[in-house]
Amino acid sequence: MSQFLLLFLLAPILAMADINALYLSWYEDPTTTITIQWHTDSEESEEPDDEIHLQLPDGEWVSFTGSSQPFIHEYLLIHTLKLQDLEPDTLYHFKVGKELKIYSFRTAPQTLDKPLRFIVGGDLYISPELFRMMNRMIVKQDPLFAVLGGDLAYAIRNPFRFRCTASSKWRSFLTDWTRQMVTPEGRLIPFLIVAGNHDIARGDPADLFFSLFAFPERTLYRSMDFGNYLSLILLDTGYITPIEGTQTRWLEKTLQDHENIPFCFPVYHEGAYPSFYPYNNQTAKKVRTNWCTLFNKYGVRAAFEHHSHTYKRTYPLKAGKIDPTGTIYLGDGCWGVPPRTTNDLWYLEKRGSSNHVYLLEMNRNSCSVKALGLKGEILDEFSIPARD
Repeated sequence: MSQFLLLFLLAPILAMADINALYLSWYEDPTTTITIQWHTDSEESEEPDDEIHLQLPDGEWVSFTGSSQPFIHEYLLIHTLKLQDLEPDTLYHFKVGKELKIYSFRTAPQTLDKPLRFIVGGDLYISPELFRMMNRMIVKQDPLFAVLGGDLAYAIRNPFRFRCTASSKWRSFLTDWTRQMVTPEGRLIPFLIVAGNHDIARGDPADLFFSLFAFPERTLYRSMDFGNYLSLILLDTGYITPIEGTQTRWLEKTLQDHENIPFCFPVYHEGAYPSFYPYNNQTAKKVRTNWCTLFNKYGVRAAFEHHSHTYKRTYPLKAGKIDPTGTIYLGDGCWGVPPRTTNDLWYLEKRGSSNHVYLLEMNRNSCSVKALGLKGEILDEFSIPARD
């Protein structure tokens, strides 16, 4: 083999060596923006390369320059670039810095003219083996994006027991996500994140967490609106902002403003109707008192909870009772963790000790919901009608 041919074959590998993680998310309109973040090893003597080369729909390549900042306690740079004014429902190709490899992402559609697929799940990275098995299954479903319901990297744990630091756990999680959550065609699957108790400790300033992700402010709760058909209400079960008070007032106004959106799904970490933890634990009571009453008031048909490491689907619930006009609570956070045994509780219609994620496929009239196991087996399946 000639030296030239060997270098040609090795070029993509060599170019990728400096990039430790590459991940995409939305913090503004998912139909016209995307935020790209990537990690590189840092050397004080080197100028950081913050450039992204983007191919426009007409085929022209243009360059954009982002920013970078050092990662806490490690010789690593976190680069961030937010792209704006993109075309909805469009596949874009891009390259990072001097790298030769081409990646792609797709913006969300402005209208629901064709089915849209996405994943919801939580409690991801206690077991890297289970996490990777689930990821391989998810990629086969070809979702547009994934919603991560907290406890992503399990960074906040006993470092002496697990022989690692919080920062190294985050790095491992994001590196695994980069390697796996990409389709065979090279399309990266963006995520929307909710924080859990193993991501941010209550009362912690959360410097490590916010250094990794491009939240515009140190606030976790937000709504993500997809055109005129879907609103995801991403909530904070008390890690930065208390459940009661400001966040609940914001939630009521947001739900009121979104009453005409056909699909509106809250997503948060600790559940109002847990399948493993006690029903009357403090957080569950606060969520039921402050949020569930609003879900019922504004016609929310399903909410996604996590934290218990089981599978669950509740009956429709309203005012603390089974009611066909109430809200269904789905969970309970078992993407990449060893499953626990569920409790036999009056509000659980379906329950099990199974790793799973939810696959949602939306059209104009209804949203199909499937709970999928590690091998893609259907654990549960039902449909949520669009709101009038």
